[in-house]
Amino acid sequence: MVQTRSQVLALSKTKTNKLFLAFDYGGARVGVAMGDASIGIAHPVRTIAYKTARELMDEIEIIVKEWSPSALVVGMPKQENGKPHILEKRVNRFCKTLESRFELMVHTIDESYTSVEADQLLANNKVRWARRKKMIDMVAAQLILEDFFANSLEEN
Repeated sequence: MVQTRSQVLALSKTKTNKLFLAFDYGGARVGVAMGDASIGIAHPVRTIAYKTARELMDEIEIIVKEWSPSALVVGMPKQENGKPHILEKRVNRFCKTLESRFELMVHTIDESYTSVEADQLLANNKVRWARRKKMIDMVAAQLILEDFFANSLEEN
């Protein structure tokens, strides 16, 4: 039986909600993906281009209201040498803002090379550069969420 998007959303809002939203944070753009932890599958939602933190949070609020996730996942940048990444403080502040504004648990996971991997994945699928550039951040968010699901399954 094929279900409509509204039927899927209605099911997802039950007590056993396993929907997660993931974010690939950047200084000018944030990629967003959603996924279902019960099956470990994620897909890109959109890329938010923003100029102010308020503009970003207003856009995220629209997405959170639409999907009603049970938790959020944010990619945390890491450096190979173990030193803090230049964006780490901003990403931590972003996580705290998400947590307080939406009253949801915010998980972080290493997002090293997800943008590079997303670009390669899109290039391998013959997506032209102009379109690929617009998609990289949301596909990176998808990869972050899939990594989170994979790591969560391994821990259980």
